Amino acid sequence: MMNNWKTLSVLAAVPFFLLAGCNDNDEVSNPPEDAPQEEQAENGAAETDEQSFPFTSFDLEVHYPENNTFDVDYEKEKDGMEASYQDDMDDQNLQSDEALAQMTPLFQELTFDKDTADDEVIKQVKEAFNLPDDYESFELDVDFPDGTEKEYRDQTK
Repeated sequence: MMNNWKTLSVLAAVPFFLLAGCNDNDEVSNPPEDAPQEEQAENGAAETDEQSFPFTSFDLEVHYPENNTFDVDYEKEKDGMEASYQDDMDDQNLQSDEALAQMTPLFQELTFDKDTADDEVIKQVKEAFNLPDDYESFELDVDFPDGTEKEYRDQTK
């Protein structure tokens, strides 16, 4: 009788594991616990504990000649985390946990905050991601834990 109960329990759980394995979007299944998230506290300020990244959202899009794109998207909200990493020049297109694994060490190199000068933010991002300077456009949108949203742009001549 006990053996039948264990078998029934395992069989009942199988569809849930199969559904979880069919996730083909950017949703990260194992986000770092210390990643900041967009969540307003009662006083209107975001919670700012010790964090692994200095932002809650990071959307980088760099366009290069011959339609090559470098595109990194990261967003942490109270209901989950999404991540994608696309590098046409290195033929990489990563989603969810794989993308986050690629981005995490690079994000940890970034030390800027909402008050850092735009050119310094662009410099840090270019260095962290090892981006060549021959881009046609550089567009970065960042949301900080306190709710501040910043845009950083650089166009080639």
